[in-house]
Amino acid sequence: MPFPQFDFCIICDGVRQEVAGKFTILGFYGLTPNVEVVIANLALPLTLALIAGFPPVAEVRAIHEHSIVVNKPDDTVLQRTPPSRLNVVPGSRGLVIFGFVIPPPFLFGTYTIRILVDNESKLQTSLRLRSPSPGELPGIVLPPPPGGRPN
Repeated sequence: MPFPQFDFCIICDGVRQEVAGKFTILGFYGLTPNVEVVIANLALPLTLALIAGFPPVAEVRAIHEHSIVVNKPDDTVLQRTPPSRLNVVPGSRGLVIFGFVIPPPFLFGTYTIRILVDNESKLQTSLRLRSPSPGELPGIVLPPPPGGRPN
């Protein structure tokens, strides 16, 4: 039986594991692909986390490996994780939690996120990165973006 598709992906600032299998989600941006992240400080790296969930796996005796690939808007790879074992619990939904950093200078546009399980794509989604408009950061004077045109 093939591994199921992931059915949700949350983007946030960070995730903290709590007791009894709970997680605290910090700085919730949204559910992909409907996520737009505004860069408030163009000089600092952006740290993001994702939580992706999959339904119960029919064949729990199999060992599954997963890796995550994040591509920039120009389709170059920002980050690719080495394959690692995916924890599958009989009769339970599963989660993959992953943190990544987007360093400056920022490439604004759509970043693609893929989760591969056993070298097969089981989630392909995206988020959009953009610079703030003048009204989004009151009292802060922003330099014009590269090229002089606002995003």
